[in-house]
Amino acid sequence: MPVPHSLRERFRDPAFWQTFFFDAEGATRVPDATVALSVGGDCQLVLEVQGRYDSYELGIRTPTSDGVRSIGWDDMAHWHPFALRWWELDLICRAVAALDPLMPHPGPTLVLLCRFVSVQDDDDIEHITSTMHTAFESLRPAGWVGYWPNVTDWLARRDFRGRGVSWTRDQSGNLYAVQDDDSDYPFYSMRGEPTDDPAGFPYEEWRSLLVAAGNTLGV
Repeated sequence: MPVPHSLRERFRDPAFWQTFFFDAEGATRVPDATVALSVGGDCQLVLEVQGRYDSYELGIRTPTSDGVRSIGWDDMAHWHPFALRWWELDLICRAVAALDPLMPHPGPTLVLLCRFVSVQDDDDIEHITSTMHTAFESLRPAGWVGYWPNVTDWLARRDFRGRGVSWTRDQSGNLYAVQDDDSDYPFYSMRGEPTDDPAGFPYEEWRSLLVAAGNTLGV
């Protein structure tokens, strides 16, 4: 099972999501968990949840990677969460849903991973907000009218439209981001210009994972 039972049973608990999205009022501790989401081709997204530290780290595992390679993390201290473009996240969620009927899209996979995506100038904002609203509402308990994750709060932290972020694809097919030096809203991401640093963003493995997801979906 990609999502441990201890985590899955909290999906309809408003206090769980308050903690998960760093809304302290009424929050409760998120259980430690490792979530492995397969996209096919022996490739996985791996979400490491350390509830006692309010820390969430996203990694990938492929047939050629040495264990799990980190692609971003989100916490209350030195976060670098912006690992995904929207179209990449959508592709991944659809591939996960194709392989696991318990993880439909838009639904729990999108909600678990949406902290790692950023919204950029060339994205379709109406499509994104509509999809995110559907994902959040798919988990809402029937009749619940109190706190629940919503698109407005989610978008506020990851909207980089007009904030000087540009994307370039190099000769190897790696898509990376550069932000203007004078931006007042830093784009904290591992997806800078590719280098030989083994601790940097694992671009080769990332390309393999996206190909595997596409193959799962036949695209």
